[in-house]
Amino acid sequence: MAKELSLEDRNLAATTVAPQGEPSTFRPDIQGLRALAVVLVILVHAAVPGLEGGYVGVDIFFVISGFVITGLLLRQPPRNIRRNLGYFYARRIRRIVPAATLVLVATVFAAYFLLGVNFESQLLVDVRWAALFGANFRLIATGSSYFVPGVAPSLVTHFWSLAVEEQFYLAYPLVIFSLVALTARRYRHSVLVGFLIVAIAASAWWSYHLTSVNAVAAYYSPFTRFWELALGGLVAVIPVAWAQRTPRFNSAAAVLAVLALGAAVWHLNASSVFPGVLAWWPCGACAILLWTGQASIKGAPASWLSWRPLRYIGDISYSLYLWHYPWLMLPLQRVHPISSPLARIIEVAGTTACAVLSYHFVENPIRHWRRLSRDGWASALLLLICIALSWDATLIIGRLAHAT
Repeated sequence: MAKELSLEDRNLAATTVAPQGEPSTFRPDIQGLRALAVVLVILVHAAVPGLEGGYVGVDIFFVISGFVITGLLLRQPPRNIRRNLGYFYARRIRRIVPAATLVLVATVFAAYFLLGVNFESQLLVDVRWAALFGANFRLIATGSSYFVPGVAPSLVTHFWSLAVEEQFYLAYPLVIFSLVALTARRYRHSVLVGFLIVAIAASAWWSYHLTSVNAVAAYYSPFTRFWELALGGLVAVIPVAWAQRTPRFNSAAAVLAVLALGAAVWHLNASSVFPGVLAWWPCGACAILLWTGQASIKGAPASWLSWRPLRYIGDISYSLYLWHYPWLMLPLQRVHPISSPLARIIEVAGTTACAVLSYHFVENPIRHWRRLSRDGWASALLLLICIALSWDATLIIGRLAHAT
């Protein structure tokens, strides 16, 4: 989920007021919140005792992504819908696709050479779906889950959250741009709020209903998760001036939200009926932190989350999310599984090293490449090349596996 988690770059984490109340275009506390989310996901997949509810990190990513992307869409300069959509999608491609492709290709080759007779050809199909941002539908179709005891999950299972986000963004920008363009300025805010409230209510109800009927579909379906992104969007459209009036109250509310997140991580587990109603627990807490972080006193959670080392983890959170799952799951799927605490530490270290390299040598160079950013068709071509690379990797490994 991940993904933006999501889960976006630093320049997207913008608002009109910083945590300390000073004008700014950057919310450092959001980067810290991203860091918290990705650390929780890594810890739960590393099977750290007492943190079984760490999977709520994906829900945190969803709310953050909805908040950040909605703010980005509403800050677009006045121009036609087609150009706005082209700009948005080109930016998403440069930001998301290259790093994801690198991980998919690396996972296919690593699995083939490291798993030996335990290599499952189904992984190749999973990777093709992941490359098309349809991993969640693949998981629903196969009835796969993180939480089935004794069943080895696909090494690209975590791509489901990226798929949900990208499916959301296929329609969401068009709706937002259309509402802004077709609504008179005086009614625009009310219309946006009304749309988001209706979207949240419909999706949340479906999540509640489907969770008791088909738990796997409910967990991975975009329709049961859209409300989490829309909740972040709702926070983004509420006037910042309202938050500026009550910085002390905001700070107290933020402390309670942090405690609520901690309680969710501690009490939720693999047997919890999730997402359903329980997803409101971490999502509501995250929404409060996003809202209160716009204006709070020194020493409040926004200050904690703005700690520079934590912010750097937030910067590389997307790469951390991409790399952590194959690093943690591959050793467990070997003929002789490796599962010692020391092995887990080494795997997390390997995840971090790959994330740092990916962030500095793949993510940043491509998304800040000026020539690419000026040409929307070049970004579209980049998308096609990346999809082709992922599929080619599966074809190569498929031939090798068949030959042996």
